[in-house]
Amino acid sequence: MTLTVEAIGPSTEAGMLLSAALLAVSSLQSGRWNARGGKAESMNHKAIVREYLRERRQEELVVESFPFITISREAGAGGRTLAGEIIRQLESMYPGSFGTGWEVFDQNLVDLIAEDPSLSSSLADLVHEEYRSEISRTVTELILQRSEHYESYKRIFEVIRILCTIGKCVIVGRGGVCVTQRMPLGVHIRLVAPVEQRVRRLMNLLGASETEAREVMTRQDEARRRLVRDFFSRDISDTMLYDAVFNTGRTSLTEIAAFAARAAKRKLDEHKAKLLQQNVVT
Repeated sequence: MTLTVEAIGPSTEAGMLLSAALLAVSSLQSGRWNARGGKAESMNHKAIVREYLRERRQEELVVESFPFITISREAGAGGRTLAGEIIRQLESMYPGSFGTGWEVFDQNLVDLIAEDPSLSSSLADLVHEEYRSEISRTVTELILQRSEHYESYKRIFEVIRILCTIGKCVIVGRGGVCVTQRMPLGVHIRLVAPVEQRVRRLMNLLGASETEAREVMTRQDEARRRLVRDFFSRDISDTMLYDAVFNTGRTSLTEIAAFAARAAKRKLDEHKAKLLQQNVVT
């Protein structure tokens, strides 16, 4: 099934997925799995993405793969820590094929994008998720819809889509929940926490003062909110985007990770059952 998207425009989900729908996944034979049965020897998420960035071929998109998990979070709510705990829970709860080979993608997404020679701008803002609204760009850039910042984020969305098509990945932030909203095997988690707890966490993580931590928290929360609003016309706090929203001030990251692991396994089992039923009917 070859997918194409005709709609364009930086404020629409379809526009953001224009290139993402035309994925080069021919290298999936190096680590391919299909829900209709069977899997390859291993997964190599980064190698597949690098081949896509290098070749830019418009290939057939394989949509049945392993599940994936996205984490949206308030600054200081524990998103990156949760991602690592999810990997540990998957390996512990499902020591066979399903629980192995998972990988976390957060700042290393930007490292992959940085290898794309067509993007010449600094990606420092992307590393820290410091999204700036296109309103701050020049009128010419807005008309052409070709600002380097826009192109960099569009490329990140493409890579997220590729990774989640392959499956067995945990995507932290970067609009992952919206990029993959219509993909059936996704588990979408949102983390919130009391302000004081988030400030303390950021103070420890950054070695910052309370004032500095509050400034970082406010800036990151606003940048993430703007990104989801400007690119996808959605509200990042809309609970309908997520399978579950957790307050990490009340629920431990271990409990949340166990929930995410079980939800991912359930998604796969339900998807396989649906495919089997379709085969019986046809």
